[in-house]
Amino acid sequence: AGTGPALAAALADPDPAVRAAAGASLRELVEVLTPEPALRDPLAAAVHGPDPVVRAAALDVLRALRLGDPALFGEALADPVVEVRVQAVRALVSVDAADALRRAAQDPSREVRVAAAHGLGTAGGPDGPAALVHDADPLVRAAALGALATTGCPPPYDAQAVTALGDPAWQVRAGAARALAAADPGLAVPALRAALSDAHADVRKAGVLALRAHAGHEDAARALASVADDPDADVRAYARLPAKG
Repeated sequence: AGTGPALAAALADPDPAVRAAAGASLRELVEVLTPEPALRDPLAAAVHGPDPVVRAAALDVLRALRLGDPALFGEALADPVVEVRVQAVRALVSVDAADALRRAAQDPSREVRVAAAHGLGTAGGPDGPAALVHDADPLVRAAALGALATTGCPPPYDAQAVTALGDPAWQVRAGAARALAAADPGLAVPALRAALSDAHADVRKAGVLALRAHAGHEDAARALASVADDPDADVRAYARLPAKG
């Protein structure tokens, strides 16, 4: 009892080593801390403090203990430090703040936009992550496409995913294959079957897993059977997994 508030108070210590130790301890103990005002208040104050290590730790703990709110987390999207903004995005996901996550999708940092793309796959519909499908950075595009597997991949995003199977970056192609798991099988299955001949094993694996989501489609079953001699053992194993349900 009292450990959380004591550690949170130490986030304001004048010594940076003490502040860092307090933040690390809060994160380590977060599962056994009591979410109470005596803990929330110093954590909320720390979000606006001068130390970025402390700000990131405070956001992480507030998120984990569900002591924050969209307004507090949204303010942190303007933080000058990337890691703090990433923690703000994660916190915004925990409170389903889709509007703020859409703002984060415009962040100049790739890391923040990737986190926003993943987050929009949890909060909101396909319009959120789809806004990043044409991002200049391939890792952001890959994250956005992969998020469509969770939100659903209706038109016109299904056609965009098919086009992305030809992207130069294998991460994007793998994300596109994952997206097509949630698309209409009439469009998805032929495209995924072609993805099974991709040069990169991770793309073929994503294609196999997506085809398993369409296992009731006759062409999907034939496509899965066609990779029985794939050079990658994981691809062969995923294709042999029993049908779900």
